[in-house]
Amino acid sequence: MYDPSAWWGLDWLRDFTLGEGDDHLKMVENDEITPDGEFPVNPSGGVMASNPIGATALVRVAEASMQIRGVAGDHQLSRPINLALASGFGGTLWTVLMLLSKEKPSRS
Repeated sequence: MYDPSAWWGLDWLRDFTLGEGDDHLKMVENDEITPDGEFPVNPSGGVMASNPIGATALVRVAEASMQIRGVAGDHQLSRPINLALASGFGGTLWTVLMLLSKEKPSRS
């Protein structure tokens, strides 16, 4: 998740999970967003750990891809990852979301 500030990360956590009320805060309190949690968020530290302007959204996609491929090194999650959501944000309040999947989608 592109989370340029702590409060924005919390706000987007609610939006990304389609939560209601303070569900997103309970996820944080219950450690659900930690690397070993039910819904890990930013195992690499996210943009609050490193925010290269201009490349930030691509870095989020790269991180999601590495998690799915199982090659994220020290910040690789301990269980197999089949889906990952990457987000970017910038300029005039635009947001980009990319859903990555380990499996090729089937055509129906």
